[in-house]
Amino acid sequence: MELYDVNEFWKFDLRVGLIKKAERLKRTKKLIKLEVDFGSEQRTIITGLADQYSPEDLEGKKLIFVLNLKPKKLSGIESQGMLIVAESEDGKVYLLPVPDEVPIGTKVW
Repeated sequence: MELYDVNEFWKFDLRVGLIKKAERLKRTKKLIKLEVDFGSEQRTIITGLADQYSPEDLEGKKLIFVLNLKPKKLSGIESQGMLIVAESEDGKVYLLPVPDEVPIGTKVW
């Protein structure tokens, strides 16, 4: 495992977001388009979880996202961040829900 200085970690802007809408992207097996509310702004984020979660599993959930990544086009749609999940050695992905009392837009560290 490569080790990093803690200052590398502080470069990432992790925030709590509420998934307002989720829809599977046609012509793809894994991609889901998320519309995420961060309080002061809404963003479109594409995630590759459709092989393990349905859009209905994601809607209404408060989760953690990285916001200061360069936008990336996936299936022709610009993704403006990345969802943080846990993944076991066998490839099972776990959502990391945020308690209801944590306001959307809250910084994570």
